[in-house]
Amino acid sequence: MQINFLKTIVEDIAGKPATEIVDLLVGKKDVNEFLIAKKLGLTINQTRNILYKLFDEGLISFTRKKDKRKGWYIYFWTLDSLKSLEFLENKLLEEIMQFRHQLENRKVRRFYFCKICNVEVGEETALLNDFTCQECGQVYALAKNDKAVKELENKISKLEKQLKIIGEERGKLSKKENKKIKRKIEKEKKEKLREKAKKKADRKKEAKKPVKKKSEKKKIKRVTKKSKKGKKK
Repeated sequence: MQINFLKTIVEDIAGKPATEIVDLLVGKKDVNEFLIAKKLGLTINQTRNILYKLFDEGLISFTRKKDKRKGWYIYFWTLDSLKSLEFLENKLLEEIMQFRHQLENRKVRRFYFCKICNVEVGEETALLNDFTCQECGQVYALAKNDKAVKELENKISKLEKQLKIIGEERGKLSKKENKKIKRKIEKEKKEKLREKAKKKADRKKEAKKPVKKKSEKKKIKRVTKKSKKGKKK
């Protein structure tokens, strides 16, 4: 279900050819851009243009590596599932708000329509035009709002169901991400503790080393001086 929603969003952002990118990136990591271009049947520049549009919206991320043989950079792309779901959530919320606004208008305002041109207008427009269609001259008929209200209510209900599914999926992914972050923090803590313990152990070893007495040090100095004098002679 998430993939179908995502394809709709991707199509709005980057056009119809971009929808296939979703199939290429879902569940994968660091996908070579040349492979994406080949699968889409597009040039690398056309593919990058699509990818950059999706990147600007935060749906995908990339890493790049330099080709040692050719000397240029190759980009590897990954779908950000969590951000994609958040984007979808916001998009659905916007649509629900728009339909709710239309629904309120339907409940409090009158609408008129032309039977010949099949065009609907608000009461203000109908009044300005003397309740006559400007295209064909037909007198406007009063529109029945019941049908329109029902259609809007169905659309809102459908979007709210989709929003619930997206929310549940986002919640699951958030938990996974939080667990990853927690594991990473715990790993870093353990590494720091190991490093601290090692430094402590090293200091103990240094402390246990026998300290040379002053008399021994003086003997070493005298021997050193004698050896130097001997060399000069």
